[in-house]
Amino acid sequence: MENLEKFLNKFIGPIAQKMNNSKFFSALSEAFMRTTPITLGVAVLMIIGNFPIPQWITFLAETGLSTHFNAALGATINLLSVYVSFNFAYIYSKKREHDPLPAGLLAIASFFILMPQSIQTFSFESPITEFPTQTTVIASNNVEAFASQYTGGTGLFVAIITGFLTAVLYDFFIRKNLTIKMPSSVPTNVSESLSPSILSGLILIVFFSIRVVFSYTSFDNIFAFITTFIQMPLQVLTGSPIAIILIFTIANMLWFFGIHPNMVYGVVMPVLTANMLANMTAYQEHKELPFLAMAIISFICGNAFGGQGSTYGLAISMFTAKSERYKALFKLAGPPVIFNVNEPLVFGMPLMLNPTFFLPMVLSPLLMGGAAWGLLTILDFSKYNPLISLPWTTPAPIVMALKGGLPYLLIFIVVLIINVAVWFPFFKIADNKEYAMEQEAID
Repeated sequence: MENLEKFLNKFIGPIAQKMNNSKFFSALSEAFMRTTPITLGVAVLMIIGNFPIPQWITFLAETGLSTHFNAALGATINLLSVYVSFNFAYIYSKKREHDPLPAGLLAIASFFILMPQSIQTFSFESPITEFPTQTTVIASNNVEAFASQYTGGTGLFVAIITGFLTAVLYDFFIRKNLTIKMPSSVPTNVSESLSPSILSGLILIVFFSIRVVFSYTSFDNIFAFITTFIQMPLQVLTGSPIAIILIFTIANMLWFFGIHPNMVYGVVMPVLTANMLANMTAYQEHKELPFLAMAIISFICGNAFGGQGSTYGLAISMFTAKSERYKALFKLAGPPVIFNVNEPLVFGMPLMLNPTFFLPMVLSPLLMGGAAWGLLTILDFSKYNPLISLPWTTPAPIVMALKGGLPYLLIFIVVLIINVAVWFPFFKIADNKEYAMEQEAID
């Protein structure tokens, strides 16, 4: 344990520190976090419009209401890349102590400049008097439109690049004094709107040039290029159950040594988000979910079972506490764990740098994720609904019952038993030791 701690402090610690201090990673993490009002705000509509009762789904389809529920989804989740591009540029510029609003607006404009803006449509004629039937194109037309797949998960990487590059250029041009200085007599709102006019033009020219360059390649646009060479390979990699289990295992190990798991999540979260959006799109189109295993295993291994480290099992084990210390801690820290708030346990036990709890912290995602993966192969998850999104504080059984019904609840029961079995013996070691110390003090 001592050698492992030294290794992490020597090699991982400096990397984590740099990432924590990096404006890029801190702004990226916050950019996703700031989309929470949108993703949770539409959660009620998503639950109502996709409530897992066949008769209700049929009723919505027959009355045409499902179209309107889908429109709400299209204006929120399917525009996530647009919101991320704005947030990233806004937050990064704010950290650079500039007026952040122009940067955010420029990021959105740049994002749409890069995007294809016309869709070719065709009219077909299918003669029915001939056999075999031949279909011929009789007309084609270009419709001005933005492809929605690029505003959702598919465009997420381009949105991140656009937001970051916009903010960097915005910062660079301001430092070069490429702003319009207005007299003090000019109203503040007018001055602030005109001040970045020159640098705005330069930033938009940069993204216009990028668009033109990619139009002469076989990819036609930067979205196709990024998807082919970067996003899709990463999505396939993180879509693997083994990769997901390892990601959360590493995050728990780092958290044990006091290194925030955002070091890991900051890197993989854009890809995981893109995978989840791909599941939503497939569900709307009545197709098989491409990343079903990833969605279920990442939920189970993440913060859903009592926060980082899956401390449901620890809280349940504390029912058997003999020591007064852990009895009191359970009364204070136990209830919040139900809602995935486990900081009182993490720092109150403590779990960090406590050799007794190293193994359960590391083994929890391995065993829980492995069990869930095995059960996925034998249970029917054809009714799983990825569109239902609930706050992260929602207890796991409620989320799992709504999203996957009885099969998902069965996984919850099995995984919870494993979670308790992992934590219980190690808690008893700590509790017996504390109890013995209390008895010594009494004697």
